[in-house]
Amino acid sequence: MLARSAWHWYFLLARVLRRCLNEHQMRRFVRLCRRIRRHYFLDAPIGTQPVQSGASGTASSVLPTWIVDEFRELAAIEPALYPAPELLTRYHAWQPVEDTYAAHLYRQLVSDFIEIRPQIIFLIPHMMRGGADLGVLHHVQLCDELGWRTTVVVTRDVTSPWLHRLPSSVRVVEYGRMAREASEEDRRLVLLRLLLQSPAATLHLINSQLGWQLFESFGKALVSSGKALYASLYCDDFDRNGIRCGYATDYVPTTSMHLAGIITDNQQFKADIQRRDGVPAENLHTLYFPYVGRISEPSLTGARVLWAGRLASQKRPELLYAIAASAPDIVFDVFGEAAPEYDVELLRRLRELPNVRMAGAFDDFWSIAQAGHYAAFLYTSAYDGLPNVLLEAAAAGLPIVTPDVGGVAELVSDARGYLLPADAEAPRFIQALREILGDAEGARLRALGAQVMVLQRHSWQVFKSGVLAIPGYVPQVAVTTTEARCP
Repeated sequence: MLARSAWHWYFLLARVLRRCLNEHQMRRFVRLCRRIRRHYFLDAPIGTQPVQSGASGTASSVLPTWIVDEFRELAAIEPALYPAPELLTRYHAWQPVEDTYAAHLYRQLVSDFIEIRPQIIFLIPHMMRGGADLGVLHHVQLCDELGWRTTVVVTRDVTSPWLHRLPSSVRVVEYGRMAREASEEDRRLVLLRLLLQSPAATLHLINSQLGWQLFESFGKALVSSGKALYASLYCDDFDRNGIRCGYATDYVPTTSMHLAGIITDNQQFKADIQRRDGVPAENLHTLYFPYVGRISEPSLTGARVLWAGRLASQKRPELLYAIAASAPDIVFDVFGEAAPEYDVELLRRLRELPNVRMAGAFDDFWSIAQAGHYAAFLYTSAYDGLPNVLLEAAAAGLPIVTPDVGGVAELVSDARGYLLPADAEAPRFIQALREILGDAEGARLRALGAQVMVLQRHSWQVFKSGVLAIPGYVPQVAVTTTEARCP
């Protein structure tokens, strides 16, 4: 009874450890359990089986008979290879701990990747409130409009508040949540097998760490199975030391040879990738995101300033604080969620300023822009692509004050807003805000210029034509389906 209980707990513990230990560590674990078994549970089975003596007194080896026979023949050349019991008892059979989690996970997902026969698969980390996630929404909605069978794979185990915004006809796989108990290796290999066996001919990667890992390690296998691999990249990231980092830095040098195309939302970043990574120009595509909301004629009857975005290092809330603290006569409404890792003390000081109102998260920029009767939109990002929030601000008829970072200058210029140097500090921003408040007509004309650009270049039809013009993006039929083998 005690032996049976020990085996039960061994099995449970082994299943848990199998997800966090490598093969070598698991072997050591099983050997330890074997020693414990020898001392306390002689009748309990365990993962390795030593050679045992047969009824005739000779050793019954775990080695196949043909190997024992070869040992016997080779002993004429090398006597030490004679299959005596002393030699054969050195060999043990390794029986991997039974863990069917990966198999069950695979079986759960066969329908989403294979049976519905998707034509295009998106690999995304989540669906949060953000510009990149809005870009995902545009791509998926277009695929739905074109009638393409689409699967969206969410690779992180997080809550996605915008998941409900995806079209109902699209198959959504919350892979990160479903695979939360899998090991890192199983998480990669199960998804890889599903992608290889899927008939989808187009794989589009947007900001998924797991997706980049697969493209880096198994890009050749995916391409060989008939997949066209595409990745969207919008800008570099920078760490706290100001050193460039992010997906483009980490993965483009090691995956570009497998990619059919890299898609970005601005010309500046396209030029950066081509210059530093040597990606051929024909594999780089600028695809401006569309604006599909309402348009409001610039009126500028308000006196307050709107700031909206993620309260994180990239967006520089510290610069917003410096501006608001130095301009106490200007009221700032701040919308957005705080990143968990951002400076709590600075956010507290920002919240305590009498001319700052912290309004929290938002889903619809146009609604908050119209409700507030604002005079201007303030943008303080340290680096970016061509952020959607600027398209929304222009559509809402707000003059934009922004630093010249990333692809921002492709929308905002001196004729279409207030474009400041990338290293501009608080006094330059305050000067621009006071210019808007003092010259409403001039501000209105600049806001109108940006709005015209949005209407002309950021329409849904232009976006649709741009997607269809990307070579090889329109899904055909993959070369292999369920016959593909996982390397």
